[in-house]
Amino acid sequence: MPVAFNSIPGNLRVPLFYAEINSGGAPYQSNARLLLIAQMLPAGSATAGEPVLTQDNGAGLFGAGSMLAEMCRIARLNAPFREIWALPLEDDGAGTAAVGKITVAGTPVSVAGTLTIYVAGVRLRIRVATTDDDDAVAAALVAAINAEASLPVTAVVNGVNANECDITARHKGALGNDIRIDTDLIGDESTLAADLLTITAMATGAGDPDFTSALTSLGDEEYDWFAAPYADATNLGAIGLFLDGETGRWGPLEQLYGHYIAFKAGALGALSTLGLSRNDEHVSILGAYNSPSPPWSWAAAVGGRACDHLQDAPELSRPLHSLELHGIVAPKIADRFDIADRNTALFDGISTYHVRRDGTVAIDRLITTYQTNAWSSADATWLDVNTMAQTMYMLRFLKAKITSTYGRVALADENPFGLQGVATPSDIEETIIHGYQELVADGVLENTDLFAQELIVERDNTDANRVNVYLPYDVVNQLRIFAVNATTFLQLRSPAAA
Repeated sequence: MPVAFNSIPGNLRVPLFYAEINSGGAPYQSNARLLLIAQMLPAGSATAGEPVLTQDNGAGLFGAGSMLAEMCRIARLNAPFREIWALPLEDDGAGTAAVGKITVAGTPVSVAGTLTIYVAGVRLRIRVATTDDDDAVAAALVAAINAEASLPVTAVVNGVNANECDITARHKGALGNDIRIDTDLIGDESTLAADLLTITAMATGAGDPDFTSALTSLGDEEYDWFAAPYADATNLGAIGLFLDGETGRWGPLEQLYGHYIAFKAGALGALSTLGLSRNDEHVSILGAYNSPSPPWSWAAAVGGRACDHLQDAPELSRPLHSLELHGIVAPKIADRFDIADRNTALFDGISTYHVRRDGTVAIDRLITTYQTNAWSSADATWLDVNTMAQTMYMLRFLKAKITSTYGRVALADENPFGLQGVATPSDIEETIIHGYQELVADGVLENTDLFAQELIVERDNTDANRVNVYLPYDVVNQLRIFAVNATTFLQLRSPAAA
């Protein structure tokens, strides 16, 4: 059998030893990237609309107190060893910033104490003396808020009523309305906040940015996970086209893939309405009501967890339920969804969370918004995000195997003399089956024998240089429901004894 060479010519007469070095193909290894999309502040050094690799909490790149700086911090907590990038956006010039207010009334107090409030889930403590009046407490609140540079708001004493603390979101946009000012989150704080403070919730923010044009700056770079706080129709539509399975990143001409994870604050009814309006296997939306942590923190936490656990085999086949979302503060008990609410959300395309007994927040189930097929019939094929992660991994694995084995070969129906550099459909079929077996061994796919029976590899009827493949892959599933019928007997007897 002749040996094929890539570089050594066949007409050499000069002695003696010649060696060319070629790659025999290396084991496949993925390196998932997480891309955070959110707003930056003018103080940041990054360029809006251009992706940048992050290495710290992002305050220098995006401005202290910015959405992106907080997302970098939260994402790093949940994916400490992953490659995290950011796509910074400018505030919409036509937008308005959300505003709120804290009004102090009820001093002097009879006994000195500590007043505790939470702004965007961050605890602030202010000492109140018996000699303090309303104006002094309001000024102390302003100082405490402004001293915490990471907060997404700034504060000033009201110009007319000195007992009022006016609060303004650092960013313009409707997302500022979801910044919460809370008291008594833990349940063991003093009653000073309840006795002295009247809180006017953040409101009137409008004009979130449209990231459609910013997505074009990503070029052909691969990003497996996109995390952002935007779940509005405009941006969901933009990311849907960007990741589309025909003309977008999941299409056959791009093969870049990726999955978008967003967060939406709202009551169950509003979340269900949002979920039912979508039908996209490349998008996941997690929802919560009255969450102390802002939407961008949630998106970064869930995106970080997904990136950290849905990259490597066999971990990517395991469900994400029970994984803690580091850095997220749980809503008050009265504001949490119960099991019936969560089940409704999961049937309406909204991913869910649960709160452990110790108050930590964990993923309940991360699903996509895909719910029906092209004929509007219920379809659970791409319900769970694991299926999308397994598909990304499988396609890249097989692509690496095929391109390393058949990167530059001739194509023939048969190769009776076993010539190197000549491939047949049968050879390619064997390679695909072998690759499938490797993915089975890695816990990504299953049922090799049935796959081998159904696999089709054939030369195209009109283009003799083309091979067509039908690839019916079967992904490993996740143990999600364990149902038990526990029946009580006062005395259990066997049928024979009866």
